[in-house]
Amino acid sequence: MNIKKRFCMGLAAALCASVLVGCGSTAVQADTSLCQTDLSALAVPQNVQIIGLGEASHGVSEYQKLKAEVFQALAEHNGCRTFVIEGDFGGSLKVEQYIHGGPGTAQEAVGEIGFAIYRTQEMAALADWMRSYNEAAPEGQDLHFYGMDMQRYDNNKEYLFSVLDQAAPALSAQYQQAFAPLTDDARPTLASAVLQQGQTDAQALLDAMDAQQAEITAAVGAQAFAFARECANSILECCELTASGSNYNSLRDGHMQEKVDWILQHGDGTPIFLTGHNGHIGKVSAAGYPCLGSLLAAEYGDAYFAIGTDAADTRFQSQTDTGFTVRQIKNKNAFTAQLDEISSNFYYLDFDAAAADANWQSILAKPQRLSGINVGISAWQQYFSFFYTQTLVPADTYDGMIVFQSVSPSTLAA
Repeated sequence: MNIKKRFCMGLAAALCASVLVGCGSTAVQADTSLCQTDLSALAVPQNVQIIGLGEASHGVSEYQKLKAEVFQALAEHNGCRTFVIEGDFGGSLKVEQYIHGGPGTAQEAVGEIGFAIYRTQEMAALADWMRSYNEAAPEGQDLHFYGMDMQRYDNNKEYLFSVLDQAAPALSAQYQQAFAPLTDDARPTLASAVLQQGQTDAQALLDAMDAQQAEITAAVGAQAFAFARECANSILECCELTASGSNYNSLRDGHMQEKVDWILQHGDGTPIFLTGHNGHIGKVSAAGYPCLGSLLAAEYGDAYFAIGTDAADTRFQSQTDTGFTVRQIKNKNAFTAQLDEISSNFYYLDFDAAAADANWQSILAKPQRLSGINVGISAWQQYFSFFYTQTLVPADTYDGMIVFQSVSPSTLAA
């Protein structure tokens, strides 16, 4: 038997096994009375500074609505006022402006976050709720919306130069010219020399802003200076990231950790709420590089609280080269098996609440195949769990899980 034939047979066997793993029953019955089905009652320990909520797939309506539901509960029970998304830092400032009475519509604001997966009715509804909340909030108790990603240029440049135009016009003119080649449209095709020059220029601007901090702050205030400087830093990081090649993922998550640290230093008190893909939020990475959650767990210990998600039946907006198409996957594991005893479409399990239940502890201590789709899979990959699950030990990865029977595609903006 030749090598090619052996390889094909081995791949076929692995894929068949993958199908069986995705569809098989693996669980003992645990005590589901320990599960919550009322998310409005969700709370975390008072020592927690950062709460991360993961989503097993982008492009899911229920996961996007979950961001709002969990954040609302944390606002009520833990005094959480800061929402941080896996989205562009500068673009998310457009949402921050909108929820504080800025012009335009919620749909326009969330469209600036930087990714097509957020241009949905669900995200617009979240922005509108935050705006309504802020209209009635006592002074100093308003909500905030920030981004922790750094894969875009345009909105970072817009905020940066809106500040420098007022406070340091000569500096603004110099670097508007220097950064002219750095645009969102050009980003995927920028030459390495342009990216290297962009890093050099961005660092020079940061140094110049630091040298003129007193003058800029006197003109626009300390907060505007801090956010403008971080926009300049995001431009540097985007150049670095785009040029990074195989180191892209680890570098990106490292910069997201730095953004979270920055928001804690310059933001609006703790705890803060983070939301992104499960692969970023979990305390253990299945992808072989230090993910955001693992970095936060190492830095903050049990002051970082991570919540993962999964579903037995997932229909989602799968991103393609030309737009989106709906795909469907199914995943049977020890968590989804418990749904047979739950009357609701979902449950939340705080792992500490299950500490005395031997069956739950058995489930949490054993590797489980948990759903983990990024922005899309192909038509044939949806039939093989190898392409949409990751094997993780839940107790090592999360502090709680929200598990759905079925979830549906997000509603794309018209």
